[in-house]
Amino acid sequence: MSLKSEGRDSQVERDEVQENHDRDKERKDALKVLAGRICCVVGILLGVGGILLALLGASTDISAGAVGAGLGVLGYSLGARRLGTATVILGVAVIFFMTAVNAGLIPSVALLGHGYGG
Repeated sequence: MSLKSEGRDSQVERDEVQENHDRDKERKDALKVLAGRICCVVGILLGVGGILLALLGASTDISAGAVGAGLGVLGYSLGARRLGTATVILGVAVIFFMTAVNAGLIPSVALLGHGYGG
C-alpha cells in the first residue's frame, strides 16, 4: 500500500469514530429527555391525584404536590423544559390548594369526618 492510501484509511477510521461518538451523544441526550418527560408525567399524575383526593375529601396531605414539584424540577433539569415548568406550576398550585382545603377556606370541600352536623 502506498502512503496516500494509508492516510485515507486512517482518515476514514477517524470519521467513523467521530460519527459513533456523535451518535452515542445523541442517544444519551434523547434518553435524558425521555427520563425527564417520564418524571414530569409522574409529577403531573401526582398533582392531579392530590387535587382529586382533596375534592373527594379523602386527604389534604401536601406531599403529593411537593413530590410533583420536585419531579418537575428534575424533569426540567433533564431537558423537558416546557413540561417541567408546567409540572412545577401544577405542584405548587396543589400545595396551595391542599393548604386552603385543610384550613377550611374552600367551603364546598370538607374532609371526611370533619363536617359539622346539626
